[in-house]
Amino acid sequence: MSRDSRRAADLLIAGIWVVALVLVGVVVADARGSGRESGLPGGLASSSAVPAVTGTATSTAPPPSAAVDPTITTAALTTTTLPPLLVAAGGDVIGDRQVGTFIDSNGGEAVFAGVSEYLSDAHVTFVNLESPLSDKGSRNTEKDVTFRGRPALVRGLTSAGVDVVSLANNHALDWGSGALLDTIDRLSSAGVAVTGAGRDLDAARAPAVLDTAAGTVAVLAFSDILPTGFPAGAERAGVNPVRPDRQRLLDDIAAASARADYVLVSFHWGVEYEGYAGQTQRALAHDAVDAGADLVIGHHPHVLQGLEVYKDRLIAYSLGDFVFDHYSRATGEAVVLRVLMYPEGPPAVTVVPVYLAEPYGIPRPVHGDEAGAILDRLAGFSKRLGLALTREGDVSSYSPR
Repeated sequence: MSRDSRRAADLLIAGIWVVALVLVGVVVADARGSGRESGLPGGLASSSAVPAVTGTATSTAPPPSAAVDPTITTAALTTTTLPPLLVAAGGDVIGDRQVGTFIDSNGGEAVFAGVSEYLSDAHVTFVNLESPLSDKGSRNTEKDVTFRGRPALVRGLTSAGVDVVSLANNHALDWGSGALLDTIDRLSSAGVAVTGAGRDLDAARAPAVLDTAAGTVAVLAFSDILPTGFPAGAERAGVNPVRPDRQRLLDDIAAASARADYVLVSFHWGVEYEGYAGQTQRALAHDAVDAGADLVIGHHPHVLQGLEVYKDRLIAYSLGDFVFDHYSRATGEAVVLRVLMYPEGPPAVTVVPVYLAEPYGIPRPVHGDEAGAILDRLAGFSKRLGLALTREGDVSSYSPR
C-alpha cells in the first residue's frame, strides 16, 4: 500500500471511530493509531499517522480495562495537523588536524558556537561526520590521509542540536573497526543517532529513525567512495555501500518511505573540488527520489555544488565542508541548509552562508560581500540545474509556495 493510500485509510478509520462513539456513547481517551507495518531491517518502528485526540484525553490509549474519562464528548474529537518539518544540515565535519588543535584549547562546544542558532531549532539537524571520534583503534596504514577526531567533539555536536550523523564515508574506518564502533557507542550514549555504518552490513543499512513533532523521519546514508576494506559485510564492520547492489539501495529507501512520514537520504559521492554535480550523481539522486526519498543531501567534494528540485523534492549535491581546516577560498566556503518540508508539494529553502575561519576551519556566519560571494557561487551552480535562488540580504531562498 502506498503512503498516500495508507494515510487515506487512516483518516477513514478515524472517521469510523467518531461514528461509533456517537452511536454507543463511548468516549475514547486517545484515537491515535496507524495501519503501518513495522519490522524494517534494522528496527524501524511503526509510526502513528492518525491525528491525536484533543481535549482532556491522555497521550496514549488506555488498556481495554481502563475507565474512560466521562468529561470528553464527541465534540472534543478533532484532528491535529502536523507542522511542516524543518531540517537543518551542514557538510563534512572532522575533529582532527587543526580542528583537533582548536578543540584541545577551546573544547568541543566552541566548534559550533557561531552557527548553532541556525541548527538547534530544527526538527532534524544533520551533518556528515568525516572522522571517527575516538581514542581507540589502530591507524589504517594503507591510506595516505587518515582522521581520528577528538571525542570531545561529541559534546559539540549535542550542544549544537545535531540529531543524526552519517558515517557512510571514506574516513569512517581510518582507525579500524575499534574506533568506528567506539564512535557509534559515544554518539549513541550522547543521544546522537548514527546511520550509514555499523558492526555489520545489517547495522550499516539500518535507518536512523527520529520521532519529531512534525512526524517520523527515517535517515539513510550510503557511500560511493569505497577504500579497500570499507564496505560492511555480513560479519564485518564498515560503511553502507552504494555499489554493487543498486537495487538493494533503492529497496531500502522504498521500505523506509513506506513506514516513515519523511525520508532523508545522504550520499558520499562525486569528484573532489568539482563544483558541478556529475551525471552519475544526478542519476542516483533522481533514482533515490523516485524510490521515495523526500530530501537528498550529498557530500565529499569539499566544495559547494548546486541545488536542484526534482519532482518537488530537494537535492543538495554537496554542502561542502562544515568543520574542516582548508587551504583555499573555495574549500572554506560553506552553508547551513534549512529546508521546510511538507507532506505534499515543494519545499521552502533557506541558505545561510558561512566561512571556515583560518587556520582552524571553524564555521562562522558571514555578511555583505563575503556572504554574496558564497551565495552567488551556489546560485550559479543551482541555475544550471534549473533552480533559481533569490538573494535577500545575507541569505538566499527558494520558496515556490
